[in-house]
Formats: sequence, C-alpha cells, structure tokens
Amino acid sequence: MKTIFISKDIQDLITELSSLVSENKLTAQSLIDFQALPFDCPPLADITFFASIRAADFYLSKCNPGSHVAVAGKETARKIKDKYQLEIAFIAEESGNPVQEAVRFNSWRGEQTVIFPASNVSLGTYMKNVPETHKTMIKVYQTVAKQTRIEKHRIYVFSSPSNVSAFMQANEFPKDAIIIAWGNSTQKALQSHGIAVQHTLLKEQQVSLLAWLQTENFI
Repeated sequence: MKTIFISKDIQDLITELSSLVSENKLTAQSLIDFQALPFDCPPLADITFFASIRAADFYLSKCNPGSHVAVAGKETARKIKDKYQLEIAFIAEESGNPVQEAVRFNSWRGEQTVIFPASNVSLGTYMKNVPETHKTMIKVYQTVAKQTRIEKHRIYVFSSPSNVSAFMQANEFPKDAIIIAWGNSTQKALQSHGIAVQHTLLKEQQVSLLAWLQTENFI
C-alpha cells in the first residue's frame, strides 16, 4: 500500500510535495477534467472575482478583467500574477473557510459590482452575500469526472468536492485510511458520503499539508 494520494496533478504541486512523487511516497492525480463552455463577455464590472486559476484561464482567454481582480486564495493569486501579470486587489486569507472569507470580501467590496466567472458546479459561496443588482455570474467551464481507479493508500488528500465525487464513483477507502480535506467545502462533501475527516487544511493548503505530514512522521 502506498502512503499518500492527493487529487491534484503533479504540475500543480509545490516543489516539496512534487519531490515526494519521485520518492514513491505520493501519488498525485486529479480525478476531474475541465472543458470550456460557450459564453459571451459581460459588460465590465468594478471587480472580477476568480475562485481558481481555471476560472481565470477560461475567462481571460476571451474577456477583459476590468479594474480590480479578487481571488479566493493566495495560491490562486500567485498563479494569476505569474501567468497574467495582473495585480490582485483582494485575496482571501483563509481559502479553506470560504463562508468566513465571503463576509470579508463583501465588506471590502462595498458598493462595487462584481463578475463571477465560475464552473457549472460552483457552490457560489462568495456570491451569496452580494445583492443581485451588484453581481453577474457567468459559467465559463464545466467540471467532468474521470472515474479513475486509484490504488489503495494510507492517506487521501482531497482538493475539492468534485474530486471527492469522482473518487466515490469508482473507488472505496481501506478501513484504516486517513482522510484529509482541502477546506471546509471539501470536508462537507466527504462527510455527506459518510466519510470521517481526520484533518482539514484551511490556510496555505499545500504548505500546511507538508507541515502536517512532517509532524505526523509520514515523510
């Protein structure tokens, strides 16, 4: 039995985690794919909010981001800055706790209007506090399950509710598995399947995961 499975592809991992793949301690594989949806660019708003680098990729391939860019976490902010050289006006500090951060975002937003490029399965947490007259949600991509069989591991790290759903379609957990959730939304998705979560990563998830693995002597 291998030690760690994470539902992210190796190119999306920080160096310290990706190196564990070559050491045969970690399997890195996303269980979902992303496909573009047809959409028209909406009129510019004051803010464009990206919940992920994928939302940014699909939206910015066609549309102008407008005056201000807001994002749902530091990792997404780094990727958008590196890839698109955009300045980020708002960054969620605790990306694994979107309900809390949505309140902070709405307070920061004030009366500004917002465009939310999203997937077809977006939970819309950051949109819920924004009045209808101040927001536009546009579906720019869809999330598709791969239904991949995964070899049994000791530790499973799930990075999104969609990856949880895809895993459950084709796999089962060994009885002694340790389950790690990437934020509160993923934790709730696991618990909805009756899966006990041993640890939830709320902030700087990859760095936090690495620290947890070291503390627990798994690497």
